[in-house]
Amino acid sequence: MFKRLLSAISGKNASEPTPATNTHTTEPSQDEQPIVAYDAYGREMQIPRSEWREKVFLPSLEQKRDNADELYQAIVDGLNDGFAADLVQAAERLLEIDPLPERSHTIHGIVLMDNGQLTAAENTLQAGIAKAGATGTLLTNLAKVFSSRGEEARADETLWQAVQADPNQENGLMWWASIQQERGGDEAWLAALKTAAALPGSWRAQLWLARHYLQQQNIAAARALYAEVLAGGRYDSGALMMISGDLGNNGQIPLIVELVAPVYDEHRHDPMAGLNLLRAWQALGNAQEGEKLLARMYALDYAPLKPHLDEFARAFQEMNLHDATSTPADAAELKVNTLAITQPIWQYGLCKADWLFAHKTEDAPSVGFFALSKMQSGRERTESQREDDIGRMTRAISLYFAEAAHYWSDFASRFYVQVVEGGGPVLMGGEIDGHVLFDIVPPTMKFFVTGEMGCTGEGEQREWQLSLSLWDCTTRAKKASITERCVEADLGALVLSLEQRLLTQIAAPRQQPLDAFYLRPSAEAMAIYLGGLAQAFTLTLVANNTTPREAMWGERAMLDWPLQMALQWPQVAVPKLMYLSGLGKAFDYHSDILAEYRQRSLEMLRDAQGSNSPAASLAPLVWKIFGMDDEFNAHRQNLPADTTPAYRDWLQRVAEK
Repeated sequence: MFKRLLSAISGKNASEPTPATNTHTTEPSQDEQPIVAYDAYGREMQIPRSEWREKVFLPSLEQKRDNADELYQAIVDGLNDGFAADLVQAAERLLEIDPLPERSHTIHGIVLMDNGQLTAAENTLQAGIAKAGATGTLLTNLAKVFSSRGEEARADETLWQAVQADPNQENGLMWWASIQQERGGDEAWLAALKTAAALPGSWRAQLWLARHYLQQQNIAAARALYAEVLAGGRYDSGALMMISGDLGNNGQIPLIVELVAPVYDEHRHDPMAGLNLLRAWQALGNAQEGEKLLARMYALDYAPLKPHLDEFARAFQEMNLHDATSTPADAAELKVNTLAITQPIWQYGLCKADWLFAHKTEDAPSVGFFALSKMQSGRERTESQREDDIGRMTRAISLYFAEAAHYWSDFASRFYVQVVEGGGPVLMGGEIDGHVLFDIVPPTMKFFVTGEMGCTGEGEQREWQLSLSLWDCTTRAKKASITERCVEADLGALVLSLEQRLLTQIAAPRQQPLDAFYLRPSAEAMAIYLGGLAQAFTLTLVANNTTPREAMWGERAMLDWPLQMALQWPQVAVPKLMYLSGLGKAFDYHSDILAEYRQRSLEMLRDAQGSNSPAASLAPLVWKIFGMDDEFNAHRQNLPADTTPAYRDWLQRVAEK
């Protein structure tokens, strides 16, 4: 259903009304179409209809037979998916348990009609009228029975009674108006809408009249009708979708914001109206208001919405980036510190899960990797600006080299970067002279690496240049220099090549990684992996109060990045660990959006348990993050007797978060 509804906001006008009266819709080739469903991560899946029916639909129908609300919704879904033949018994069961006779008799009648049992359908609809009164829904479907039997006069009379009983019952109103159009043309259609609009409590006909006025470019008349409906407050959850969609289709974007934004409630109204509002904010260039609404809609945690919200998030980020300006800064007033990262960046945020990872001995020699500098192009000035690709990569590549040395050598590795207190990382211009670092690095350090990088061009034609220097702390001299160039597509392969050359210069690389689960990223995956390291580094700065939380930009993208890697490469452990690390850091800086990730995180844990991923053992941290105290406490109270002290200490740290 969600996928079909998207046409309402795609710039296409909704189809003209047709004589449809059932409370569901069908499509001509429905029997041949797969079922569209979404998993817990919001990914769309297309499942063969026969498989869906046997493995999902029928078992679900049976499970819901004692819950009226759930059974009703299952029957509606079954009708929409073309499984009417399987629904007769379920609809009869609903008659027995439903406290709402109008609902149960209506859906029972529709099921019987779809199965060709017209007399039985009439009987159940009449029984519903006897119990609930002559409501618009019951009368509309009774008119459908008469029409199906060729009793047009009786159908016309009953349908008009339905419109009078409820002028806002969409199927009845649209069917009745379309009959008038068939008999008298467009003028009769317009007259029918005006007649319905004059009925007490009417508002739906006004929306269709407003659509007509918009198409005639009578904006004032349409606006007056919308204002009347919205002021009345009796419209249903889909009304705002129609209003915003029609205004958008007719180029009245400012009116969407003026009329719909003040009344839209994401918990009550159709999410399509919310997407239309987001599109309006985007068209008007107002990223600030768009991001406010985006946060509200993300909080719904509705999987089918997420891919569309992600598109708007990227669009608003691009708008912010375009509007961002550099601010000159006085270097003398900045307090700059050197930050040392002593373990892979994705091991931070896990409450020091020392029991999970292997460690180097205390007396192991060390190798340092300084964040790369930016190759200078003319005179540079000191300024504050948003992170860009080259700044991100100068840190990510060095972070990766430090991670590689940690896993593929016997050296303990460190990553060094300069950061401005209360700001962010410093991007230096020109390579650091290693001679000034010999007296600064720890005495156990045997080697360190400095370097610079630059890029030219755009897109696939972009060319990167990397220049690295390996310094020997024993001889206090430069041991080797490497300079390479590559196009965008070859950056991953170049990073892997430089890694091997550096490790070979330092010492013989290990044949097996320090942790057995660790896999080296492929050349094809390297650019994405480097992006994950860069995002993890930013989250670390915020969690440690080095970078102010309000200065963080694109938080959802940072939390989502490793999750998307984990879904793309489910057999690889590190993206899962990186994702949980990000959640831990977000918990530390009291993120407002963490609740959105509960369902996806629990699903990822289930996947990790199924694949024996080390991420599964971090379940207590996830329980703590999402306030699942019962699960956390039960686990802690039922630990095996041979549980290690390190693990018990970790649980204590998690409990104290």
